Amino acid sequence: MFREKLKREIEIIKSNGLYRFLREKRDNILDFSSNDYLCLSKHPEVIEAVKEGLKYGVGSTGSRLTSGNINHQRLEEKIAEFKETERALVYSSGYATNVGVISALCKKGDLILSDKLNHASIIDGCRLSKADVLIYNHCDVEHLANLIEENWKKYNNLFIITDGVFSMDGDVAPLRDLKKIADEFNAILIIDDAHGTGVLGDGKGTLKHFNLKPSDNIIQIGTLSKAIGGLGGFVCGIDEVVEYLINTSRSFIYSTALPPHVVEGCIKAFEIIERGDVVKELQKNIKIANGIFKKNGFIKENNLTPIYPFIFKEKTMLIAEHLIKNNIFCVGIRYPTVPKGLERIRVSINVSHKKEDFELLCEKIKDIYQNHLNQTTNNPYPLYSRLFSQ
Repeated sequence: MFREKLKREIEIIKSNGLYRFLREKRDNILDFSSNDYLCLSKHPEVIEAVKEGLKYGVGSTGSRLTSGNINHQRLEEKIAEFKETERALVYSSGYATNVGVISALCKKGDLILSDKLNHASIIDGCRLSKADVLIYNHCDVEHLANLIEENWKKYNNLFIITDGVFSMDGDVAPLRDLKKIADEFNAILIIDDAHGTGVLGDGKGTLKHFNLKPSDNIIQIGTLSKAIGGLGGFVCGIDEVVEYLINTSRSFIYSTALPPHVVEGCIKAFEIIERGDVVKELQKNIKIANGIFKKNGFIKENNLTPIYPFIFKEKTMLIAEHLIKNNIFCVGIRYPTVPKGLERIRVSINVSHKKEDFELLCEKIKDIYQNHLNQTTNNPYPLYSRLFSQ
């Protein structure tokens, strides 16, 4: 009975065009899908650090509160120094960090104000918390301020939660304005800087990009699996936040600690970022991509980040499949990850890409659109527009 029920559910998913499957990544493919923005996952120094870390063994063998606390505090000290905060705490993943931090800190009688386009891990953390949740329109500071003005007196604590860089659109949260609102209403600002760390603010993240200093009412969350090139997540802020999370955050307490050789690789990755060269190289590539993508009509405005959504709506998955046949890997993103009508190819660039790669991508998409989708107009592909009101 259970097997048949699952089969029916899977068929419904397929009939709705929402079926997902795992695809093996080929070595000879031009990859515009990876979040390894600085290509540190394959950096020789990082690999050597990982090899050296194997002296501790392959796994950590337990949670941080039992047998798993090996070299992890060295990484936390490096992150705290890098983010200019009092302290940091490492989790097993970025997802586990958001879920664990939000569900531990936000309680019954509190109010969370969450950006409409926040990552799924933030949404799940809000759901697991006992706090009430209100959603403000994407990056709409006025809407956020109105919601707080109408509700703040009813609650014990206020939490404003936002991505620093939004993973599906590549735009940057208005942190300067969000910080002003947080200060005015004595709220806590939680920033998930998964896609900002290593990218903006000389690599230090979105807060540094706006020249904002860490303060008692700011909590920064990040991942070690994107620009850092490793695995895991982290939270950083004041000492008391970390101390509290060690004692209350379930996804920290009850998870096996990161493998120590991964920890060593992440420490080395932060050291490389601090040198500055690799971040400058990424920013140089973003400028080159901006020019080519704008010239070909795929974007209107220059990007600050390496994430480019090319919105093709219902044609998205067909274009993605044709690109793979041409040895170009770009993931098609559809509902529920993005709203219906805003399906897109998510183009993610990194320091290894060359000008010719960006030109080839544009050329292949135009060829697919005109020769495989039977489009004959001179400019069939859409200009990129942020249709967040829909």
